[in-house]
Amino acid sequence: MAGPSTKWMGALSRSGSAEAWAPRALLLVTLLTASAVIAGACSGDDDGLPGPQDGTGGPDAGTGAGDPCVDGQEVECHITVGEHEGVLTCMDGIRRCEEGRYGSCEGTLSMRRSPLGPSPRGSDESGYPRPLANSEASDGGLCATNPCDPSCQSFEETPDGGPIDLSGTGTTYTWSVGDINELPEDVARQGTHQPCTTSEDCQFDQYCEHPARGACGHDPCETGLSLLSSCSGCVAKVCDAQPSCCTQTTIPADCGHDACEDAPGAATHMTATCGDTCIANICASNPLCCDVRCTSAAQCQAIFGANFTCPLVPSGTPRRCRPNSGVCPPGSVSTDGKCTGTWSSDCVDLVATRCPGKTCAPPTNYWDDTCVDLVNELCGSSCSTDPDQQRGLCKAYLPNQTDATCSGVDLTVGVPCGGTIPVCNRGNTPAPAGIAIHRYPAGAGQLPSSAPGAVLDSCSPSGGTLACTTAQPIAPGECISVAGCAGVADGMELIVNPPGAGQIAECRCENNGSIYQSAMCESPGCIATASVSMIRPVTLFVALDRSTSMWETSTGTPVFNDRWIPATNALKEFFRDPASAGLGVAFRFWPHDNPGPCNDTPSGCPPAGGGGCALPLVPFDGTAARRLTEAAAPVDQQENALISAIDSFPMPYGDTPMYPALDGATTWAINYKNAHPEEEVAVVFVTDGIPSHCDTVPNHIGNLAGNAFRNHGVRVHAVGFGNSNAEIINSIADRGGGQAYNLSAGASLQGGLLDALVSIRGEALPCDVTVPLAGVTDPASVSVVHVDGAGTETTLTPRAGLGSCGSGWYFADATNTSVKLCPQTCSDLRDSPGKVRATVPCVTTSLTSITTSWERYHGVCPPGTKTQWGYLRYRTATPGDSSVEFFVRSADDPDDLDGATVRLAATAHAAPTDTRICDESSTPPCAIDLFDVLEELPDARTEYLEVQMRLNPTSTGGGGVQVQDWEITYSCPDSE
Repeated sequence: MAGPSTKWMGALSRSGSAEAWAPRALLLVTLLTASAVIAGACSGDDDGLPGPQDGTGGPDAGTGAGDPCVDGQEVECHITVGEHEGVLTCMDGIRRCEEGRYGSCEGTLSMRRSPLGPSPRGSDESGYPRPLANSEASDGGLCATNPCDPSCQSFEETPDGGPIDLSGTGTTYTWSVGDINELPEDVARQGTHQPCTTSEDCQFDQYCEHPARGACGHDPCETGLSLLSSCSGCVAKVCDAQPSCCTQTTIPADCGHDACEDAPGAATHMTATCGDTCIANICASNPLCCDVRCTSAAQCQAIFGANFTCPLVPSGTPRRCRPNSGVCPPGSVSTDGKCTGTWSSDCVDLVATRCPGKTCAPPTNYWDDTCVDLVNELCGSSCSTDPDQQRGLCKAYLPNQTDATCSGVDLTVGVPCGGTIPVCNRGNTPAPAGIAIHRYPAGAGQLPSSAPGAVLDSCSPSGGTLACTTAQPIAPGECISVAGCAGVADGMELIVNPPGAGQIAECRCENNGSIYQSAMCESPGCIATASVSMIRPVTLFVALDRSTSMWETSTGTPVFNDRWIPATNALKEFFRDPASAGLGVAFRFWPHDNPGPCNDTPSGCPPAGGGGCALPLVPFDGTAARRLTEAAAPVDQQENALISAIDSFPMPYGDTPMYPALDGATTWAINYKNAHPEEEVAVVFVTDGIPSHCDTVPNHIGNLAGNAFRNHGVRVHAVGFGNSNAEIINSIADRGGGQAYNLSAGASLQGGLLDALVSIRGEALPCDVTVPLAGVTDPASVSVVHVDGAGTETTLTPRAGLGSCGSGWYFADATNTSVKLCPQTCSDLRDSPGKVRATVPCVTTSLTSITTSWERYHGVCPPGTKTQWGYLRYRTATPGDSSVEFFVRSADDPDDLDGATVRLAATAHAAPTDTRICDESSTPPCAIDLFDVLEELPDARTEYLEVQMRLNPTSTGGGGVQVQDWEITYSCPDSE
């Protein structure tokens, strides 16, 4: 918006005569209740309705030095009591002077046809537009706020080009915002999730700069292998739009695997009834492809030959066939002395003839340039080409900044302050006026979310209530301060442009949220001088398979050098890594009965929740003393406990009870997350086999991971090698929102597993902060502050570089664009969750009050009547302790106005009483009675009235003060 010298000064300097400037009448009616109309229109009656406004009932209404009336003197009054179907109920009477003051209106009620016709339907009790809602000037007419008074006229003012703004020299802004860097941590975390992966993670007028990798196999901003759809919120959007970018896990129903997988070993869960038509067709064609079960010897002999029998079973439970002597025939395998089929390549070949429409051609899915482009388009993120740039930061938009990828409108909501809500347009097309802002109860969970199951439906909040609408268009890169929003309170969730009537098209709606706050306002320029990194401690539950297959094959061939030794060495190296400092780690083997039974024998499978499988061999209690540190064991107590547990390992033995093992691991992680909601909690599940005993259905196992992720925010990462099934590993990770690693046993396993663990640790432990732009050119001005969960601030010590570190921080490189915390400080701060803020001093322009020129109004009345000034109504925005003062003066001769008494009519401010909006939508009605302000007669009955406004900045010189519009009314009673 332009400043006063270019926009509204000229509009407000017009001389006022009926000939030079015709009155702009606003035909508006508000029929709230009879009492509301009377109180706002003619100041009372004698039928128990509210009495007159005496100059103190309006927003800080001022008084002047006018003459008192003469006792017994009378003036005419007309009151609109109500309207129905175009019929008015009116009170016509007089106000009588008593003790030097005019009293309430006394008269009789009558009914007559409204000259305005029936009120339109669709807005409260009356469908007429509310005062000040119409920006179009009329050529004059009845005062629609009181149609019972045939002489009432109205001037409605909306300044040319937009509201009057308090501006000044230098860089100033016409809006104010709350300081996002000073938000309480619990509020900040509702709308800022770092490392961010998509725009849903960055509310409060922020965007996600270079989305983090999350749990994906590679950076989504780079081409590479296809990604699991649940590895990040951004990837979920891309996969939904372009499935070829992603890996699809395809295990059908209760089957063991997809029909296209060549799986050696028993064809467990590959049956005609597992829930897949293709598999059922192949089982019918060749039973030896499937898991053969019997209830009679005849069934076994029909498939395997005369030398087979069906073991006796209780209640007819199907069992596998057993040879009376010898071995299983070709095409089948032996398990526990019984025979069953195996899904070989011959079975896969049958897909072509037995499964119409299905093909086993190798997947061609790939994360190519099209997928990368979709990251920028769908995720509200910017992919950086700088390989050293920190990933996953939510960055506040700078004043006048737009999203280059958005050619349309992109609305955001900044941090509310001082009773106003900043609404911004980060697109490149102007946003129209009249856009709704809805409020939701605190903690309603309606802000856009990147959570699984919500990210594809993040633009559909429900249960909101209209708080207010934007009163003017918003230019690209600009913001406006919206005042007068109804029913808002600290902590409430806010959404601009919600679904429903009046919603406009946007480039994206995933960043339209904020949390209402009533803190002091700041200049938008100062918000850009700070950058914050949220610190979240990370805790892992590591569950390591110690089944017999980790040590030797079923025939006794040793494989420990290919599986057990490299796997445990990788874990020990990871625990010793100084870069793991700050991690919380709980650990257990499975199957293993220490510290509780986590096995499938001798007492059966563990109960729901995993039973003993949820008890870690090496516990972690969340305390700082038990987190990994840079120091080596035994100084690092947790590292010492973890290494000792592995070095004194129990000999690998047992089957692979995967379901209870994962059930227990996720149960521990969920319980820990519930007790420590501020932490990132994940499960790392490591196995070399396929499920045996207990519940072995792959989809049931995957559902455990899905429950942990979708319902509790616990990611589940899966690592498989040896005899593991890639589909099961992918399914666990995909549903668990984690990473899947299908590695090879042997010489490469140790390095591969270590890389996987480092990747899982990855971006969850950031210890660097982006430097504000002003600090890049003036590094000496940068300061770094840690704010803990209690709000206590600690200024950290700057260091010359990593070599100079003890505690404190240093610049990452010569570009001065990023700050890194010294390793010890990083470790210490992870024990004290909070945020780290890099700041530079904010150079602001201190504003001073401005006073408008006098705006002149000429009341034109017919012969025998005289102009009597009625009411002032207005709408303003006054952030913080700023204010707007309205002054009036009157005279019969325009030459006498300069010497007329100037009276303060009203002061608009946010506190101690909220008087920023004074129109017919106000509750209670608060129109300023100019008859009282002008001290009644004679000054209230003059031909000319002038209005002047003074816009006062905040006590710290902040702006954002606006006069949006106002209305002046008058009537023409009989002259005396």
